[in-house]
Amino acid sequence: MTVRVGVADWRVASSDSTLVTSGLGSCVAVAVYDPAEGVGGLLHAMLPEAPEPVDKPAKYVDSGIEEMVDELVQQGASRQNLAAKLAGGSSMLDISVGDAVGQRNVDAAHDVLDAADVKLVAAETGGNDGRSVSFSPASGDVTINRVDSEVEVI
Repeated sequence: MTVRVGVADWRVASSDSTLVTSGLGSCVAVAVYDPAEGVGGLLHAMLPEAPEPVDKPAKYVDSGIEEMVDELVQQGASRQNLAAKLAGGSSMLDISVGDAVGQRNVDAAHDVLDAADVKLVAAETGGNDGRSVSFSPASGDVTINRVDSEVEVI
């Protein structure tokens, strides 16, 4: 079964599903899973840090990862077994001052995963291309389809 994950959204699914998202530019896709339990989640976050109060947690890397990890644990995942893969964070038409939004999203994902003791096992980030991602909680494979590029599995 294919489960679509929209922008500023996350979904958790079991091993018989594939989670998919598209339209990653400066956004990041964060896949977190428990390989032993076959449960995983995919977050499509737009911005690095949530303001207080958080209006929509999945819009932000920090609050989105925290909320999704909590749901994974409720669905039977073990915090000690969690692993993550990261994709996105392009610098497409970024005109921001300082570090580009894409790089700030990537940095935030590294920081939040590290603080949560979730091991980042693979990443495919940066560049100037958009991406689409599909994630299989059963295998942990994240398939990345970049615009005008080869399909890559991390």
